[in-house]
Amino acid sequence: MLKLKNDLVTKNKQKGDKMKKKVNYKKSILKILGIILSLLILWFMGNQFVKNWNDIKPYLSNMKIGWFVISVIMYAIVFLLTGYNWSYLLWKMDSKLGKIDYLDIHMTSALARYIPGGIWNIVGKAYMCTNKGVDKTATTVSMILEYVFQIISSTLFLLFFIPILLRNNANSFWIIIIAVILIILTVIFIPNIIKVGIKIISKLFKDSTGEIKLERKYTYNILGRYVGVWLLTGIGLIILVVAFSKVEVLQGIYLILSYPISWVIGFLSPSPNGMGIREGVLGVLLGDTYNYELLLLITLTSRIWTILGEIVAFVGFKLVYVISKRGKIK
Repeated sequence: MLKLKNDLVTKNKQKGDKMKKKVNYKKSILKILGIILSLLILWFMGNQFVKNWNDIKPYLSNMKIGWFVISVIMYAIVFLLTGYNWSYLLWKMDSKLGKIDYLDIHMTSALARYIPGGIWNIVGKAYMCTNKGVDKTATTVSMILEYVFQIISSTLFLLFFIPILLRNNANSFWIIIIAVILIILTVIFIPNIIKVGIKIISKLFKDSTGEIKLERKYTYNILGRYVGVWLLTGIGLIILVVAFSKVEVLQGIYLILSYPISWVIGFLSPSPNGMGIREGVLGVLLGDTYNYELLLLITLTSRIWTILGEIVAFVGFKLVYVISKRGKIK
């Protein structure tokens, strides 16, 4: 009897050891994959940076370094706020983790956009959320709504931009009226559209731990946040241009309104992170307000601007996040 008991204990211990080995093996594989992914991100980001840096080298002697640094810091803030918007959105639907933890997931996965394919940031974000036990339906809904809110908020800028672009047109009055009506209708119906979308997505998932909801007031809150982010991006772009040239009032308005439009077109394109497409659209939209040389400089510098801003935001956030977590452990 005692021998049988010892045999059972030995077998259970062996099973336990095998399970531990499997878990450790899985962790090791994931760690290696994480390192490979990080190296790929660094490679593609570095490649883009060097390429664009070489293009703007001839203009660097005329650059006001102080304004350029401020513009990079501004974009770093924009990048952080964009991540926080998604964190807030997911936290409203599933508060399993804190907002700062969701922000860490976003910041960690966001730079994977630079890897060709355009899906690696989405895959990474979904995997990290699942790994931390976040509701799959809430994760999926939040990632879809993140882009929906970005597209809708950028479309609002397009509706503002069209009347300005066609201000000398004979039918400019009616164009303004139509644009205003479309803006009002978008704002009125967006909560209902979001609600229906959440219901449709929720039906696809049977493992949801509860009903996913986003109240009307929070829908407007989040939409307002994304509009605010676009405004800050436009201001950052103005500061970037000031580093090389003076900016007139009309030129500033064009800069604020054109970037969200160029972003959404770049996002819908197959190019990794909209590279090339976004800058091309930006150049077309700003064509009436800038001479060719300055226009070329803006489109080339904007890529350096976003890469540096994202790196600053990522490094800064990671330092704060790690320090805050160590403080909690102690």
